Amino acid sequence: MEPNILDSIPDMSEYKTFTERYFTKRYIVNADNVKNNDIMIMFHSNRIALLTLAPSHFFFKKNGEYKLDFTIGKLDRLNNTVKGKGKKGGQKLFPQSAVCKIEFADGTSFKVPSGMRGTLVEINEELVKEPELLKKYPDSDGFIAIILSSIAVSEATKNELLTPEEYLNSIDSSID
Repeated sequence: MEPNILDSIPDMSEYKTFTERYFTKRYIVNADNVKNNDIMIMFHSNRIALLTLAPSHFFFKKNGEYKLDFTIGKLDRLNNTVKGKGKKGGQKLFPQSAVCKIEFADGTSFKVPSGMRGTLVEINEELVKEPELLKKYPDSDGFIAIILSSIAVSEATKNELLTPEEYLNSIDSSID
């Protein structure tokens, strides 16, 4: 009996995704004092942070068509330009800085704050073409933006935000 080559392929469901392997997740609950306006920031050891919505965000409970608008006031986040190894020229962000606005077809909308101080490196332009990525894959292909900060700011922010365990306890206690 010859061995079946397909039997040598490992079960890929047991492997972690890229972001699960290399990023540390931290959470902001009720950002801007809005109930269930929960943000997730994923930190990499190289100071890069990915901004997205936390699983408990009210966005995931609402159905209907939506789009992401990266024009905040007179500032278009899609025109962000960074240059060189130091990522010079990127737009400066503060924790309350809006990165985008999510608008539903019914006219309701909300702004997504950056949640941290840093420099906007890149907007996930795939979300402009395929906004459904945000709902399908919020912690991978559907991230909203890449933010770069100093090591000190990155570590301080990471320490201030909720760990996954604290986040789960926080959202569990808000359900009670």
